Amino acid sequence: MEPERLVFTSSALDKNGEPLFEVLNKVTFTEEGGKTKLTVHARVSKLRDEAAPHLAGMEQGWSESLDRLATEVRA
Repeated sequence: MEPERLVFTSSALDKNGEPLFEVLNKVTFTEEGGKTKLTVHARVSKLRDEAAPHLAGMEQGWSESLDRLATEVRA
């Protein structure tokens, strides 16, 4: 059976290599009308005050990453 979901943690690091926050990412793949639908859920934890600018761009970052993935899949 093909995997239907990826679950992983990620974080952004400060200049000293320390985590600013941690994100639990769940990426689910479902079939919809003969195509694959990808759904992303991200839950932030262990948040530091300095994390705000990074979190503000998280949605855009995911969108850009998924756009690049789509380009690679089509190639």
